[in-house]
This record gives sequence, structure tokens and C-alpha cells, in this order.
Amino acid sequence: MPSPLDAVRRLSAASLALLLSRAEFASVELAQARAQLMRWFMLALAGALLALLAAVAASAWLVVALWERAGWITLAALATAFAAGASWVLLHLQREIRAAPPLLAQTLQELAKDRDALARSGAADDEPRA
Repeated sequence: MPSPLDAVRRLSAASLALLLSRAEFASVELAQARAQLMRWFMLALAGALLALLAAVAASAWLVVALWERAGWITLAALATAFAAGASWVLLHLQREIRAAPPLLAQTLQELAKDRDALARSGAADDEPRA
């Protein structure tokens, strides 16, 4: 017959192994989140740089072409168009960030499953055996 001390040791070892595996899972999830954040940052930076270069070239060409006819109105229209484009990009980025899953969501789900499983096994141990 196993002693209560052996049961405690086995329970401690199993709990520690479970905790370590969950910590490893959390670290993988954090690494994925960091990679996704860097990807978003680099895409935003590249997009902003390319948009800026295109906007400068197109603006210069348009202002030169329309200066004699429209004058400063061309500059005002360009500024309005750029502001609208910048607003759209920022709103799109905010929507994408809000849609991303919360940090460590999968780890927390697994911990909740473990808690429920331990609670069920504890309740089964409390039941009288025939």
C-alpha cells in the first residue's frame, strides 16, 4: 500500500511538470506575439515610407501642372486627400489590433482546462468507494 507521502510526492511532481509545460507554452505564445508585432511594425513602416515617397512625387507633379490655373487650391486639396488617407490607415490598423486575440489566451484556456480536470479528479476522490 503506497504511503500518503508517496501520493504527495507524485502530486507535487505532476503539478510541477504541468506548471513547467504551461510556462513553456506561454513562452512560445509570447514569442509568436512578438513576431506578429514586429511584422505589423515593419509593414506599417514600409507602407508609410512608400506612401510618403509616392505622395511627394505626385504632389510636386500636380502642383506644378495646376499652379497657373488653381494656385493654392491644389495644395489644399492635396492636404485634405492626404489627411483622409492617413485617417483610413490608422483606423484600419486599430481594427486589426483590436481583432487580434488577447495575449496568452491559449495558455489561459489550457490552465482553465487543467483546473477543471483537477477539480473533477478531486471530486471523484471525495466520493465513497464501494
